[in-house]
Amino acid sequence: WIKPRISKKQMMNYEKPAMCVREITERETSLWDAFIQDSPQGSLFASSIWKNVIERATSSKQRIFAVWKNDKILGGAVLTEKKQIGKLAALNALLSPYLGFALPPSASSKISERMSAEHETLKTLAEFLEKQYAQIDINNYPTLIDLRPLIERGWSVRPRYTYLLDVSEPEKLWAGFDGNIRQAIKKGEKAGFQHGEMNCPPSEIYELLQQTLTKNGGKNPIEESLVREIATAPEIQNRVIFGARADDNQLISVIICVWDRRRAYYLLAANNPKHLSSGASSLLIWELAQHLASLGIPELDFIGANIPGIARFKEGFNPRLETYYRLERWTSLPFRAVKKAGQKILGR
Repeated sequence: WIKPRISKKQMMNYEKPAMCVREITERETSLWDAFIQDSPQGSLFASSIWKNVIERATSSKQRIFAVWKNDKILGGAVLTEKKQIGKLAALNALLSPYLGFALPPSASSKISERMSAEHETLKTLAEFLEKQYAQIDINNYPTLIDLRPLIERGWSVRPRYTYLLDVSEPEKLWAGFDGNIRQAIKKGEKAGFQHGEMNCPPSEIYELLQQTLTKNGGKNPIEESLVREIATAPEIQNRVIFGARADDNQLISVIICVWDRRRAYYLLAANNPKHLSSGASSLLIWELAQHLASLGIPELDFIGANIPGIARFKEGFNPRLETYYRLERWTSLPFRAVKKAGQKILGR
């Protein structure tokens, strides 16, 4: 009997099983959710809970791909899959502020080892996604900052901005508000509105959202079924709705807030255009902040500081600015040309 020869390269491959990428199955969702719970990029929006909500409410398919080595998850990507002009695109879902890539907490104190592991995982995911989709356009959680492996592969990286409000100390928070915000809150309190945490029918929330988004001739891209799911889905246990009603019981302002282990998210807000100067919206944000503080939630993500007018309003609460990154990759130039031409015709 002759012992077969094994080269050093073959031995290295034998000792280090290859990484592979495949979609999380239904039986593996608990494993994925445990990974997301520990990941620095983990959030409610990357969980299987949110996947179920999005898929029930819309015609879109939420996909979760993981990098595996043996039975261990080394990283993953969460995205919304849509078919456009005969091609598949990986995009962000509406009312899902952060999807994208997720990595595990570092197991090494050495930056060289940490960067090597993270870069290998990101490259593996990027290569897989590029083969699946004609366009990839996703917003990542703010903690994903080392994007060099994606830049090297030709991905476009654009900074985006959000505001974070420290709600842990309400008295300190109040003292930091701009004077006009404090005046608006006091005005709302004196107006005699019914306000605070309340159960608002989803249809009523959607109607108010319609008024908010179409007041200047715009369009509302959000489906009523999505608002209904976010407002009522039993899986979303960490959720609160604050509202304000006028004397005629009409809903004039509403906020839907959700949270995870890291922070709360100002997910949806809508206001009656006729009551913008009533102080109701500022009052609800103040009440929400106090409520979150009572639950031990340290901060509120205002979800976006990219539209100047809305950003100026949020600045009055004295938040801090945080950067997150939008990643885009086109793998089909004809698809890009057709899509860009369509956007130009529509004036987008």
